[in-house]
Amino acid sequence: MNVAIRRATPSDIDICARINYEAFKDISDRHFFPNTDFPTQELSTEIISLFIESPVFFGIVAESDGAVVGCGFMDERNPIRGIGPVSVDRAFQRRGAGREIMKALLDRGKDAEGIRLVQESFNMAALSLYASLGFEVKEPFVLMEGKFRSQPQYGFEVRPLTAEDVGECQVLCEKVCGCDRTSEIEYALNHFSPFVACQQGRIVAYTCAVSALGHSVAHTEADMQALLLGAAAYTSEDVLAFHLPLRYASLFRWCLKEGLRAVKPMAVMAVGEYQPPEGCWFPSFVY
Repeated sequence: MNVAIRRATPSDIDICARINYEAFKDISDRHFFPNTDFPTQELSTEIISLFIESPVFFGIVAESDGAVVGCGFMDERNPIRGIGPVSVDRAFQRRGAGREIMKALLDRGKDAEGIRLVQESFNMAALSLYASLGFEVKEPFVLMEGKFRSQPQYGFEVRPLTAEDVGECQVLCEKVCGCDRTSEIEYALNHFSPFVACQQGRIVAYTCAVSALGHSVAHTEADMQALLLGAAAYTSEDVLAFHLPLRYASLFRWCLKEGLRAVKPMAVMAVGEYQPPEGCWFPSFVY
């Protein structure tokens, strides 16, 4: 199949949103997992609109005979780039469009310190494609969902993150993850509901969003527990969701004891620079 790659435009939003929603739903349904990333076409449209219209994201479409058959996006807010989502129309899958989209995104990010993506571990076709392009699995994790049974912990102050906290949060991120995510933290101030956990006046943990949309960083697993319980007390959501790396075995068991459940297996894959976290870190849906 001959595929042409071009920059996505606002006129592509509806078709890309449909392709994205149907592709993620199809792979989830075939493996009997919930489509948690894009549960409705309306949400898919909202997210794709943001990615196409925002200057901090790079979006492309794949065309065959003038028709859009796939799309892909790159988060360019930080020195480490993040790829996703990438999706191909079900009628055109396994015919090379996904590979061409990925190659174009990798070329776009060739000067970045590193490139990462989040992959659903049950999607063997995507896993094989990414591995063939040089990506390596760096961090297996699970999507957790539920509502905590416990109340916020004594000794911690959990409050909304403010502009004055950005510098201290970035220092924490640099220490734990070894990379600069300042732009992402600043972005969360305007688009999500970020929180910090403080102990004795010092920020020990922060989250850009208590959801798959934002990453979270903490000095220790205990600090992350305090952040999660405190942030949960602020929100009116019935169910919280976040990505929990399986390296944090005791934190995983604590979440299960609190009444949360593991929904599906996932993994962070990377090319280029990657430093394993030295504290506690939850990835976003991009990385």
